[in-house]
Amino acid sequence: MLKIYSKYTLSTILFSATLTVMAGSIIAPVLNLMRDGLGIDATSVGLIITTHALFIAFFSPLIGSLIDKVGTRKPFIFGLIIYGLAGGSGLYITSYWLLIFSRAILGIAVAAFFTSISVIILNLYEGSKRDEVMGWRGSANTLGGVIWPLIGGFLGSFSWHLPFSMYLVGIPLGIIALITIPETQNKDFKEVGHEGSIISVFKNNLLLFVIYGILFLAMMLLYIIVVFLPQLLEGFDVSNPLYISLFLSVLALSAGLTSFNYGKIKSVLSYRLIVLVSLALWAIGFLSISQIANIWIIVVSVALFGVGQGIIVPAAMVWIGELVPVSFRGRIISYMGSFMFIGQFSSPVIFGPLSSYLGLKGVFLTAGVICTFLFFCFSFYLRNEHTLNKKIC
Repeated sequence: MLKIYSKYTLSTILFSATLTVMAGSIIAPVLNLMRDGLGIDATSVGLIITTHALFIAFFSPLIGSLIDKVGTRKPFIFGLIIYGLAGGSGLYITSYWLLIFSRAILGIAVAAFFTSISVIILNLYEGSKRDEVMGWRGSANTLGGVIWPLIGGFLGSFSWHLPFSMYLVGIPLGIIALITIPETQNKDFKEVGHEGSIISVFKNNLLLFVIYGILFLAMMLLYIIVVFLPQLLEGFDVSNPLYISLFLSVLALSAGLTSFNYGKIKSVLSYRLIVLVSLALWAIGFLSISQIANIWIIVVSVALFGVGQGIIVPAAMVWIGELVPVSFRGRIISYMGSFMFIGQFSSPVIFGPLSSYLGLKGVFLTAGVICTFLFFCFSFYLRNEHTLNKKIC
């Protein structure tokens, strides 16, 4: 089966991966225009870009259970088609609440193909090849974060509705997936001796909760930049959607280049050191934005954050896949999606009110302090773990 499909399977998977980040990034450059056009405040417009994340979080466990029962192919294909229909409806919607509803349906669709992509890669590839392909997936994902904001910014210069037209690409891609995507959940992947409940899997792998927490933080920080950076840039007289999209593209480009080389990075760094490096880069980036009023410092800081994102996301996905039996991967990966997208949704909910009290720079300062604190906590943990291992040896 794999030999028949291998020529086009990876291309379909990687292009589909770009649609995950497109769900939010394609309309990020027109947030200010939507805010003015719909007559809503900053927190409300932030919900337009994050509501889909909440529904991804809610429906991911259901999708994960479905994948473990029926396989990855059907959820993947139907997710892409529904994505195109729900996202493209924004072309004609002029009501805030109707737009929120369409974003909710979009989220369910993303949950379907996002979880499927991760399980397909984990099931089709092994060892260093798995690291390489997961890195490519992260690179494709973030490359979409370069291309889609630029397209969104260009289309948004004509109308804030036009960027929604790009969601329609999900429909033909779903049809292509019908031909190119194999079913990976077959008898070849069923393991003997791994019977048990999902609760027992978590009991035996408490580290899963740490990884979920890291991904929650990564996505929350990402959407601080997506939601609040465009508003901060207005203070530097940067308000054109196309110019704003350039800043978001810097983040995505740095993350994409890093993910592309993830296989090489993983060959020299352990998962734990990757976490430590990411926390350091995030802390430097957010603290710099909060303290230095210079447009180029913002560019560099956003790039540093992107490098951290580019190594932590593929690392976490493979790390999780290696910890659990194949028969549970759909559900375990789906919970990963829940934590990631709850992080996205909670970002404007948590930091929106904070911006009213501390200002936009206060939001970035708070994020930087959190990352600095976690960096030192994790450093302390690694030092103690190393000391304990030496005593045991």
